[in-house]
Amino acid sequence: MSSVGANIKKMASNTLVYGLGNIFNRAITFLLLPLYINMMTPVEYGALNLIYPFLALMNVVYMYGLDAAFMRFFIPEKDQARRQEIFSIVYLSILVTTGIITAGLFLSEASLSSLLLGDDPATSVFALAFIILMIDGLSFMPVLYYRSIQKPLRYVSIIFSEVVINLGLNVLLVGFWGWGLKGVLVANISSSLVKLIVASPAIFQNLSFTWNTRLWKDLLRFGLPTVPAVLFAMVVALGDRFLIKYFFDQATVGIYSAGYKIGMIMALMVTAFRFAWHPFFLSLADQENARETFARILTLFLIVGSFVFLLVSLLAPPVLTMDFNGKAIITPEYAEGLRIVPLILLAYLFQGVYVNLVVGMYLKKKTYLAPLFTGTGMVINLSTNLILMGVLDFGFIAAGIAALASYIGQSFLLWFVSRRFYPIPYEGTKMIKLALLVAVLFFLPQLIPGQALLISFVVVLAYFPLLPAVGVLSMTQIKTAARQLISRKSG
Repeated sequence: MSSVGANIKKMASNTLVYGLGNIFNRAITFLLLPLYINMMTPVEYGALNLIYPFLALMNVVYMYGLDAAFMRFFIPEKDQARRQEIFSIVYLSILVTTGIITAGLFLSEASLSSLLLGDDPATSVFALAFIILMIDGLSFMPVLYYRSIQKPLRYVSIIFSEVVINLGLNVLLVGFWGWGLKGVLVANISSSLVKLIVASPAIFQNLSFTWNTRLWKDLLRFGLPTVPAVLFAMVVALGDRFLIKYFFDQATVGIYSAGYKIGMIMALMVTAFRFAWHPFFLSLADQENARETFARILTLFLIVGSFVFLLVSLLAPPVLTMDFNGKAIITPEYAEGLRIVPLILLAYLFQGVYVNLVVGMYLKKKTYLAPLFTGTGMVINLSTNLILMGVLDFGFIAAGIAALASYIGQSFLLWFVSRRFYPIPYEGTKMIKLALLVAVLFFLPQLIPGQALLISFVVVLAYFPLLPAVGVLSMTQIKTAARQLISRKSG
């Protein structure tokens, strides 16, 4: 096997394991969706989907770029003592600031809850969100440590423990005891605490109470410029809920969020890839064929992502709305939200393209450019939402269109700029062929009324056999991948 093939195999292996961990983590979103939809009104579910975007935005503030800085300094470092020093500086810094930020949030509780939820009864439990933020702030670095030393199995065990507790307590508190939103937040607090406990060996093994001001400044110099970029990205991913509430109402937020959750199936793959990708390309950068490997991986990522897009966008909506003894995973009250599923799937696919393209920016230490790219995405997102919602009255589907447009825009800009200082020979011709194939397959079921579900099923089955026909992937490559997968399972 060539070195490129060996590198890709290693990347695929790590992505698979991280994918399992990410699936465990994200599985709560999908496993609990029927519970929430059947136990919460759209208004209450809308409140939940306003609180959690707030938590995601605040998580960026709690880390203030030290997560990215840790990986950039820690992974290439070979000296164990130096690695422990990096870990200690980062964790002690986050420990102090977590206490300060959490105290500030509790002091501002009344105004924050009013701003976010208005007069909604959910404001009475809003302070529980601050406890989640505090515990997650303390557990993030230990979990990141296991990713950085490429211990995916350890990472998966931590996430699995968190998921089991969260899922079990949600079923008990929300499903049986009827605690609603309070039950969701209490379950999250408990599972986050378990995650901290299970990941704590990383703290005991690496933390020393020493301080290196120069190293801390170097870490901040690298990490802080990434904060605006990540915040901009968070606005793109989560800000639409607040715009929908402003232009429509909180119930519409709940309906939109139900469809959005289905589209986030693509985020499972993207996040799994991202978790494996950063340690992988940082460790591979010095190899002679690194750029060829990076180019090949983007093509393979798009091939798998396109399959996920067709599978979910064509088959999920009819299956999820089927009646099972008077119950449905997506009830009629929420079914309208499924209109945005294809848009959200494509949006996250292009987010994955962006993740692929950050290689040059990280390797050349040009993270100060990151706000330019994600800021462009944010401007596209907000302006598209405002025009389509506020002027053209598109309804909440405007948010899906805006998400897709923003991820395409920022990905194109990142590619256009980074090729000047770190050119990678991406396989553009294959990508164009793949895009045309996926477009034809996606629209085909709509041309035959009454047989859409059957045609959709055939289309999904035909996807991989058609790849060699259009010159995207050879049959030899498909057979080799299949043999490797079978041998992995039998081994």
